[in-house]
Amino acid sequence: MDLFNNGDHLPKFSEPWNFSDAVLVVEDKQFHVHRSILAISSPVFNTMFQSGFKEATSTEIPLPGKKAEKIYELLCMIYPFPLQISDQHDVRSLLELSREYQISKLTSRCEERLLQKQSSVELVILAQEFSLKRLLEKCLASLARMNFQELKNCPNFDNIEAENLVCLLNNHLRWLKEQHAREIRQLREQFLKEKGRALEIANELNSCWGYNKLPIRGCACASYTKSCDNCCTVLEKFVKTKCGELIEALQQNV
Repeated sequence: MDLFNNGDHLPKFSEPWNFSDAVLVVEDKQFHVHRSILAISSPVFNTMFQSGFKEATSTEIPLPGKKAEKIYELLCMIYPFPLQISDQHDVRSLLELSREYQISKLTSRCEERLLQKQSSVELVILAQEFSLKRLLEKCLASLARMNFQELKNCPNFDNIEAENLVCLLNNHLRWLKEQHAREIRQLREQFLKEKGRALEIANELNSCWGYNKLPIRGCACASYTKSCDNCCTVLEKFVKTKCGELIEALQQNV
């Protein structure tokens, strides 16, 4: 993305504007800025502009070793523009610059953006490096629910600091215990359900001896009659069917 020719209606800082009173010189670019905004945003710039430092009276302030594109991103973030950090921005670069110039509000904005991303080992490393506490806690909690062997195979896993690795392992053990407890509850619920079904079938078998609940027998007997072949056949079939259902229900609990 060419940040010097954007469509966001943001100033390019390439010429004086709105009473700008200083020029940051980065590579071959000049950024016309306002000392007051930089000083309010950054304790480092605030100290730089104090009397006794050459930057206090110098119009041009060189920033050697910096990339012009990254400084432009930084200025867009600290000036009061309605600009949101997106995937198009180099968040690591913004974090590096906000740490160097002690811009805590920008660090918080970067962390808010990273909190929206899926947890990963890479984000853990980033959170460690820039002391992003909320991001670190979120990632360690989320990654604890992963298969630990797969997690160990992630690039940079060995770069997780010992303290955070211990926290990750504790979270993982806690999650395993919770998962085990959930599985036990589910098995118990399933067992009780199947047990209830088995008891229901047993009760049907028990009630059939009263002969009143047998299916239609196709004979003229008012009730079950031992000497009636139809009655005996229906009873035998009924008992076999219910026994089969009972056996099937019991086998599901094995």
